[in-house]
Amino acid sequence: MKKKKLAAVVAVVMATVMGMGLAGCSPSGNAGTSASEGAGKTEAVKASGETYELKVSTTQPDTSMIYQGLKAAADKIAEDTNGIVKVTIYPSGQLGAEEDMIDQALSGVGVAVLTDAGRMSSYVKDIGIFNMAYFVDNYDDGLKVINTDTFKGWSEELKDQGIRVLCFNYYDGARSFMTQKEAMKPEDLKGLVIRTPGADPYNASITAMGATPYNVGWSEVYNSIQTKAIDGCEVQNTSAVSSHIYEVCKYVNKTEHINLFNCLIAGEKWFQGIPEEYKQVVLDGFYECAYDNAQDIVAAQEDLEKTLVDNGMTIVEVDKEAFKEAAESAYDKMGWKELRGEIYKEAGLN
Repeated sequence: MKKKKLAAVVAVVMATVMGMGLAGCSPSGNAGTSASEGAGKTEAVKASGETYELKVSTTQPDTSMIYQGLKAAADKIAEDTNGIVKVTIYPSGQLGAEEDMIDQALSGVGVAVLTDAGRMSSYVKDIGIFNMAYFVDNYDDGLKVINTDTFKGWSEELKDQGIRVLCFNYYDGARSFMTQKEAMKPEDLKGLVIRTPGADPYNASITAMGATPYNVGWSEVYNSIQTKAIDGCEVQNTSAVSSHIYEVCKYVNKTEHINLFNCLIAGEKWFQGIPEEYKQVVLDGFYECAYDNAQDIVAAQEDLEKTLVDNGMTIVEVDKEAFKEAAESAYDKMGWKELRGEIYKEAGLN
């Protein structure tokens, strides 16, 4: 996407997500601040020598594509704030469990967490619909949902609870079932214990599609499959490749049931503590780099799939309509059928 077009997308979506006025993507100053005022404030902050550190925690390894997107954002924000806002990425869960990191963020510590709507549904239940099976079919459709007033309301509710959504448009591809057994239709998953994140939207979706959901940390998945403690996992190609899942699973049952959007969240206390002129710079930096990274990940899917095949896996073209039909009962269980219809209408989706 050309820079000018990307800037327009960033302005519209960020205004919706954060409930802020439209602002252009620029490395200095917020909309409504004059150049002289912004320069004066910036020089004052520089003169004080004060910096604002944000440690970003992710379970993704430093070999993953999404890590590169986070690193690009860290570099951009450092450049655009002249080093005053320093972002450091900690991969592979080095800082601790997601839940612990979220608790620290809520307390005002300068940490951010790359997480998803399923985790956020513990705070605002309805946002969890983003992690339901077949909610959106691709990245562009997900952006349309992010651009709705409904999503804006969820972001405001999170903010009221002390959680600042820095961006919600990191993307890691579509998740499929990777197992030792071919699964063409939902009945083929019956009796299989499948690792999935522990949030209710995932559990409801996986159960509806025939498998038994089980939660272990992602770092434990390889060994759990290898020792037959579980029968497989539902995961996106990027993580399957970087974690060598092809060494313990034979089949990619290509359900593509969840398009995995990731959000980067920090504590509202930390966000309000950084200088006013850098707030939009931080938001724009994360959004732009997440968007660019998502385009790279979308473009890489064919090569990632080839890597899985070259390492011995078989791609199974499943009866996707059967899986979609099975997943409907999950929306009934979660009470989200009506909500889904309202969001589709608002976002202009079929």
